[in-house]
Amino acid sequence: MNKEELFKIQSNTLKVSIGDVLLSEPFLNDFYFRRSAILIIDHNEEGSLGVVINKRLNVPFNDIVRGFPDFKADVYLGGPVETDRLFFIHTIGEMIPDSHKIASGLYWSGNVNALKAMIKMDLIKSHEVRFYVGYAGWDGGQLKNELEANTWLVGKFSTKEILHTMPGKMWSSFVNKLGKKYTLWDKFPVNPSDN
Repeated sequence: MNKEELFKIQSNTLKVSIGDVLLSEPFLNDFYFRRSAILIIDHNEEGSLGVVINKRLNVPFNDIVRGFPDFKADVYLGGPVETDRLFFIHTIGEMIPDSHKIASGLYWSGNVNALKAMIKMDLIKSHEVRFYVGYAGWDGGQLKNELEANTWLVGKFSTKEILHTMPGKMWSSFVNKLGKKYTLWDKFPVNPSDN
């Protein structure tokens, strides 16, 4: 079996839906997307949008985010698009007006002023919300082309898995959950020259 066959993604994993997670193939050598797990937030004929969920920044929330009450929350590098904007996912649903359900018990965005008020009144805990600087986006057809080029493996994971898997171990953990064929991905070195 040659390298191309060994790392080819099965065609039944090429369909994408909101709430799915894209896992980058092990050879992808990009600052934002190397060994990344991307939660799909929106997906239609016009394009797709997601956030990288496994690249936590080692900077306190209030050092990055201005205009919010003091809050001990994790902030992630969400992707290369609009890196001057803050995005968030949460588990508290319609308690934040204008939230969009993306999976069972998992919501995207909502009214920021309501979120700030809930933080100020201690009505939301840090494990119930996650913040992202920037996002990943694809124009119509672009993601389909990348899937056909074996750039991404598509997986379905629970809200608990998404929010409670250690970010540094998420790519590896999720790849291994998608079957024996993909366990070899985890064994491939991040820097092939180190092998």
